[in-house]
Amino acid sequence: MNLYDDPQVYDVLYTPGTARECDVLERIARRWVRTPAARPVWLEPACGSGRYLRVLARRGHRLQGFDRDAGMVRYARAQAPRARVFTADLLDFAAAVRPQPVDFAFNLFNTIRHLETDAALLSHFAQMAQVLRPGGVYAVGLSFTAYGQELMDEDVWEGRRGALHIRQVAQYLPPGSWESGRLAARPSRRPRFERVISHMRITRGARVEDVDTHYDLRCYDARQWRSLVSRSALQPVATLDMTGRPVTGRPPYALELLGRR
Repeated sequence: MNLYDDPQVYDVLYTPGTARECDVLERIARRWVRTPAARPVWLEPACGSGRYLRVLARRGHRLQGFDRDAGMVRYARAQAPRARVFTADLLDFAAAVRPQPVDFAFNLFNTIRHLETDAALLSHFAQMAQVLRPGGVYAVGLSFTAYGQELMDEDVWEGRRGALHIRQVAQYLPPGSWESGRLAARPSRRPRFERVISHMRITRGARVEDVDTHYDLRCYDARQWRSLVSRSALQPVATLDMTGRPVTGRPPYALELLGRR
C-alpha cells in the first residue's frame, strides 16, 4: 500500500485545514479572475479525493476536477456529487474539459512537481492554455528550492474520522543529498529531485497498520521556474504567499498565478 491506494485514508489525513485553504482560493478568485462569466467555472487538476471540490461545492461554486486514479475519481464523485469529476492525466485533459472554458484553476501543495521533466510541465501548461478563458487564472502552489542550502526536514500530519485515525511522518531529503534511497556518499544522479519518505500509522479501531513509502518531487529555484514559464503557453500574473496576498520575490512556498498569453 502507498499513500494514494486508499482514498479514504488520503482524505482523512489531508482534510484538516481544507476550509481555510478554500478561503484563500476564494480570495484569489475575487481579486485576480477577470472573466465576464456570471458563474465562473473552477477546475482542479489532480483533485485526489476531492476535498477541495467537496467544500467549494457546498459554497455554491461551479466545479470540475480530474484525477488519473480511477479509485480517487469514484471517491471524489461520491463526496462531491455537485461537481463534475472525471478521469484524466495532467498531460492530457483539455478535450475532457471542453466545451466549458475555465475561469479559475488551482493545483496546490507541490502536486505539479510530480511532473518530472521540462517537457512534461510545458505540455501541462499547453493543455491548461487550451481550457483557460481569457482573463482566467491558474494558481500553482509550489515550494522553491535553495540548492545546497537545505537540510533534511520533517512534517507530521494527522487526521481522524470516527474509528479511523492516521498519523503520517514525512521526511524530506534535499536534492543532491540522497542516492538510491540512502544519504548520498557521492553526488546524486538526480540533482533536481527531492525525495519524500512517508511513514504512516493507520488505526482502525483495534487494528493498526504501518505503511512506509517514498516518492520524488522535481525541484525548481526561482530562476528555473521563471525560465520554464517564459517558454510556456502561460504567462506570470502574480506571486502570492500561502494566504493569497501578493509578495515581492518568492517565499519558500508560493502560489504562482498564471494566465493565457
